[in-house]
Amino acid sequence: LGDVALKRGREVYQNPELFFQKTYFTAGLKNVARQVIKGLNGNEEAENRVISLQTGFGGGKTHSLISLYHLVKAGKKVVDWEMTADLIAEIGTPNFDNANVAVFTNTTNDPTQGRLVEGVQIKTIWGELAWQLGGKEAYEIIRLNDESRTAPKGLFKKVLEKTSPNLILIDELADYCVAASGVEVGSLSLSDQTISFIQELSESISSTNHCVAVITLPASPLEVAS
Repeated sequence: LGDVALKRGREVYQNPELFFQKTYFTAGLKNVARQVIKGLNGNEEAENRVISLQTGFGGGKTHSLISLYHLVKAGKKVVDWEMTADLIAEIGTPNFDNANVAVFTNTTNDPTQGRLVEGVQIKTIWGELAWQLGGKEAYEIIRLNDESRTAPKGLFKKVLEKTSPNLILIDELADYCVAASGVEVGSLSLSDQTISFIQELSESISSTNHCVAVITLPASPLEVAS
């Protein structure tokens, strides 16, 4: 998923046509896609717009996120794709030309070193998401929180309002938190701050129209390093 967002990796994952030719849309994937499209369309009847995917190792979580990534990036154009015609007939048509998609995986941003982008050292998941959604302008809203590695409170809603429609895809968050637990932030850790941010993110999305988050979690503690 991270490679797809960074425009690198195997062609079968990068090219939506090739990817969807090899994708079987299960009832579960259709249901998630339906919720995402409704939420991004601003449908008032949309169900919970913070969606948790929980399956066993190898259960298709990441493949589902890549499917959502390509569907949302295509926007209205997806109705012209032969390989997704049946899917769109079931889940509904996007009414947006394009949406911002921010991707965070357990390998996106190293908890200790962060990630250098255009001269900016992004240190946290909230910094990464803000940057991907709205570049430097959106990042500036939570820059101090990113630099200090302290979770923003009441600020991420401003990022979402500035950049919507937004789809946020977070994969393997639990594994990232394991590594982040080794980074001290005052008397706490970056893992603690990250967990606090997920609460902030959930509340911000719930109160901001045209925004959806999909987060994968392990089905068993055995999938997470201890």
